[in-house]
Amino acid sequence: MATPGFSSLPLSTKGPPLNAWGRFGPDDQLGTLNLITPSVLAAAAKTEIRTGVRVSLDWPLSTPAYPSYGRNGLKHEIHRRGPEGRVVNDDILEFNTQGSSQWDGLRHYEISCSGGITGRGILLDYASWVENETVHFDPLTSMPIPLTHLKQLQESHDITISPGGGDILFIRSGYTAAFNTLSISSQRQLSERPSPDFAGVEATSDVLRWIWDSKFAAVAGDMPSFERSPLGGGINDAYKAEEVRLEGVGSLHEVLLGGWGCPIGEQFDLEKLADMCKKEGRWSFFVSSVPLKVPGGVASPPNAVAIF
Repeated sequence: MATPGFSSLPLSTKGPPLNAWGRFGPDDQLGTLNLITPSVLAAAAKTEIRTGVRVSLDWPLSTPAYPSYGRNGLKHEIHRRGPEGRVVNDDILEFNTQGSSQWDGLRHYEISCSGGITGRGILLDYASWVENETVHFDPLTSMPIPLTHLKQLQESHDITISPGGGDILFIRSGYTAAFNTLSISSQRQLSERPSPDFAGVEATSDVLRWIWDSKFAAVAGDMPSFERSPLGGGINDAYKAEEVRLEGVGSLHEVLLGGWGCPIGEQFDLEKLADMCKKEGRWSFFVSSVPLKVPGGVASPPNAVAIF
């Protein structure tokens, strides 16, 4: 199926700005995951799985203990039950599905029932790139990750995007690494800031055009919000003037989730993945992620693993 040009959006006059409603038919429930066809998936497994080395991409459910955005942390209770003389333990978990590593935009149950989010992944290791290029960057502040930098990084690492589409994009900002250096008290203070200031991809029409033209099936990062947070700029925002306002919408989230059905992954643990990519000398891999099967669920831990 030919991809409509970005300039042709919106596809539906009944939908929000830049929507792609109807792109995969009137009753579609998968959105951009339709780009991962059986043949695309088989080709990804054939070309990307070479050594069998596996790397988990999930943060522990208990991290962070104090999530930002007013969310609650994990509550874990071990319930002992069973007849006398016999030990039977049950786990009872209470957690916000967006408190730790998570896929956002899984409102449609069909996504988790269809085999999850599985295919060829590519990593743009922005944290290492800014270090090598001596570019000032702090993932614990509201700083944009410019598209120009991502394209330079892609070129320097000779990363090829599949021309037929269906790749799953990962961007490492260094957020989880920076967070892990904080004391428990500092982690709590971070969550209690009046504004959830975190670095993320710049919210511009050019970024949306790049994601659309690249035909990514899903996008993810290690940041609390894939795009710069808070959406629309921080309290003391020195970068607001640099970001071009989106065409009638307020954030990448609105277009990617509500307009295109493109899942957004956040707070993925990409540290060991980056190390393995450096060791292997390649920035692509096979990724398998099977979200929880919760009918009507908004988000889910990814249960994701990269395979080399």
